[in-house]
Amino acid sequence: MEGLWTYLLYLYGLFVDAVFPCENPVKLHANELNRDQYLGRWLFIAAASSSSSSLETFAYVDSTLFSMNQSEGPERLQLRAAIRLKTGQCIPKSWNYLLREESADLATEGRPHMRTELFSAKCPNTIIVQETDQDYQRILFYSRILHPEEHCVADFWNKASCLDMNEYLLIPRTQDACEFQET
Repeated sequence: MEGLWTYLLYLYGLFVDAVFPCENPVKLHANELNRDQYLGRWLFIAAASSSSSSLETFAYVDSTLFSMNQSEGPERLQLRAAIRLKTGQCIPKSWNYLLREESADLATEGRPHMRTELFSAKCPNTIIVQETDQDYQRILFYSRILHPEEHCVADFWNKASCLDMNEYLLIPRTQDACEFQET
C-alpha cells in the first residue's frame, strides 16, 4: 500500500509541475548589463521572501522611487532612493554597488555579507532583484511603470513561489512618489 501512495504522490507532483511550471528567472551578469537598459528610474512594486521578518523593513513603505546611475568609474553604480512612508514622510537613501570582474553579483559598499543578484523579468521595463544577507533572503520586483500589468506581477509571484518564497508584500503606491533631494 505504501508503494501505491508513493506512486500516486509522484504522479501528483508531475501533474502540478506540468500545470504550474516553475521557470527559474534568467540571471543577469552585473558586469555585462546593458547600462542604457537598466540605468535610470525604477519604482518598487513588490517583495517576496520565505519569512515575513525579511519583509518587515517594507511594511511602513507606501512607495519608493529608485535611480540607478553610473558613478565615478565603470566599476561602481550609485543607487539613490526616495522612500515615501505611509505617514507621508519622505526619506532619502543612497548606496553604491561595486561591479567585480570575477563575480556576476553586485557587492554593496560597506556591507560585505550582502549579495545582490539581478534577474530578467517576463515583462519589458521590469526587473527582479534578489538580496541575500546574513539575516534574510528576498526578491524584489521593480518596474519603470507605476502600475505594471497584472500578468507581470503574477509572473513575479510565480517566480517567488518557485523559489519557496511564499510571503508576499505588494507596495501600496497610493501616494505620489517622493522626488530626489539634491545633494
